[in-house]
Amino acid sequence: MIMQLEYTNYSFFIMSKYNAILCNSFGPIENLKYTSFNSLPIKKSEVRLDVKACGINFPDKLMIEGKYQLKPSLPFIPGMELSGVISESNDNKYPIGKKVIYQMRYGAYSEEVIANSNDLKEFPKNFSYEEAASFSIASQTAYVSLIERANIMKGQTILIMGAAGGVGLAAVQLAKAIGALPIAVCSTKKKQNEAIKAGAKFAIGYKDMVNKVKEITQNEGVDIIYDPIGGEYFKKSLKVIKWGGKLLVIGFASGSIPTLAVNIALIKGISIIGVRAGEYYRKFPTLKTNSMNKLLSIANKGLITPIIYDALNLKDAVKALKKIENREVIGRLVLKP
Repeated sequence: MIMQLEYTNYSFFIMSKYNAILCNSFGPIENLKYTSFNSLPIKKSEVRLDVKACGINFPDKLMIEGKYQLKPSLPFIPGMELSGVISESNDNKYPIGKKVIYQMRYGAYSEEVIANSNDLKEFPKNFSYEEAASFSIASQTAYVSLIERANIMKGQTILIMGAAGGVGLAAVQLAKAIGALPIAVCSTKKKQNEAIKAGAKFAIGYKDMVNKVKEITQNEGVDIIYDPIGGEYFKKSLKVIKWGGKLLVIGFASGSIPTLAVNIALIKGISIIGVRAGEYYRKFPTLKTNSMNKLLSIANKGLITPIIYDALNLKDAVKALKKIENREVIGRLVLKP
């Protein structure tokens, strides 16, 4: 709703209101509030985005609960990635009407966002707004893990835990695009079927994981383990890693952080590699543009496309996060303002 005409040092703009999801205190996701805000003027090199879709990531839930590594100053708007259309611009390179994707540490669960134009990313060809909003974080996590840290090679075997989740399916698709052999581990047959559709060579359950992997690899084991889950199956997966293999620790979606006796690493000669893609790019910012360009190229060839489980209204953020919490989601869940 238009409120009044405001004059600033940069230009004038029509002050209006927009809605967003606000976290006033760390705690249960039910405490989130759908809140109205006054629009602010954009500054030099900034653009205003009309948000079309917001990607939901598991760390969003952790951040709201105060359990994530990053604790924003309260109150804050959750959400790390979005897709949208430029509605106002102070950068000639980014005209009004251009579709873009944007990634931030928080602030995406909103009808509009002000972004520095230097941080905008190209919108992948043939992607929907929902797919574009789900592209950045999961694909970058997979890229940093497989390419930058594990140096995965064509023909290598990779065991992907939690393969039906967002970061799991991104790893399946990227591994296949490289020419590696992804073995997906999923909790249900339905999720296993989706992993096969996404490009997994094999899809297996957790309970028979060890025997199945030994059978598939003829007792050789896998070259790489990709684990965003943690929990009880972390140690079991080590029974099927090759001597000299690489264990990628991506996260702990199970809620349980496992421990490892280091003599196992010694005996099996394995490398244990922690992966936090956001922090990796903050340490090596020049690598981010290069990796995103490569990912966009792969996406534009149709080799990586986020699998969208559902799209809910922005007002239903709590309901959406509950679906994440209850592990209902296969692929990605998005919010639509």
